[in-house]
Amino acid sequence: MSGFEPLRVAIVGCGNISGGYGKSLKTRPDRVEIVGAFDVDPDRAGAFAGEYGGRIYKSLKEVMDDPNVELVVNLTSHLAHAEISGAALSSGKHVHSEKPLAANREDGKRLLHLAEKHGVRLSCSPFTFLGEAQETARKAIRDGLIGNPLIVYAEMNWSRIESWHPSPEGFYQAGAGPMLDVGVYTLSVLTAILGPVTSVLGDADILLPKRTIAQGSKAGKTFQVTTPDQITGFLTFASGAKARVTASFLGYSRQAGVEFHGEEGTLILSGSHNFDAKVEIRTLKDSDWRVIPYVAEPFPGVQWGLALFELAESIRTGAPQRCTGQQAYHVLDICLSILDSAEQGRSVAVESTFAPPPAMYFQ
Repeated sequence: MSGFEPLRVAIVGCGNISGGYGKSLKTRPDRVEIVGAFDVDPDRAGAFAGEYGGRIYKSLKEVMDDPNVELVVNLTSHLAHAEISGAALSSGKHVHSEKPLAANREDGKRLLHLAEKHGVRLSCSPFTFLGEAQETARKAIRDGLIGNPLIVYAEMNWSRIESWHPSPEGFYQAGAGPMLDVGVYTLSVLTAILGPVTSVLGDADILLPKRTIAQGSKAGKTFQVTTPDQITGFLTFASGAKARVTASFLGYSRQAGVEFHGEEGTLILSGSHNFDAKVEIRTLKDSDWRVIPYVAEPFPGVQWGLALFELAESIRTGAPQRCTGQQAYHVLDICLSILDSAEQGRSVAVESTFAPPPAMYFQ
């Protein structure tokens, strides 16, 4: 038993990612109750409600006006995140948004201000830094198994979105792109483990400007890429550690995960995304790699509802909120600073900061 009433949530945006959320949220009725769904396409909202429960809202205003809705789960497209989250926060509702928090710093700061002004919570993906594998890596580094981290190499090569997504155009527009869409997974993990970033140097290009949709009703349609599809950021952390982060919408790659190189050895996390990624270590005293046992039995893949379950407990009991708007804004600021640096051809300071969240499985 959870000991508290489940948090009542409405889903806004019933597209590709909503099924993962719906399926996961239904596993914890003690934490979360889905009270309804809205989408600009009523058929999609109907399909979601039919499978996962709740009413079908006819408009966004209906969602915001419903006193039964305590939290809005914002699963809309990248460029709509700030508008939908802002409307929900202004209506006195808590928000969990898919990534990124916003498309620009002005909107990101506005969301932080609205949450504070209205006394509500703002949460945002990625939350995968809370996965068992990611927490295992965090604990190992915290415990000094590789000494002080010196340099990190991280990859998020996500192939071509148009090969599987029925409406991929938005992923290739300003406000999205590979760093803001998938690089944020690695950046969330790195900042949770190493703390805030103080400066970046970026390189970014459009290497494949014309794309062809392969799936769905738009199959065969071509479109132009208008934001870089290959981005590399070189990061300096307040701790003194350095990192190289690559995010791409180009090809398949065997380069994946995160390598932490420290004073006394190396730790490899095979992925920033899945909770059951492998965690391996090799110190200067080791003759070979060895697997580090997980801090807890890992969820297979991604537990999409985890941030909501954690947020429900935080709202109801006062427990720490681990997926915060402050970290999401810092990650957004890092992404935009990398793009600014690439455009300006110089190092760029990252002005924002945040306090890393407490771990879930260890003190």
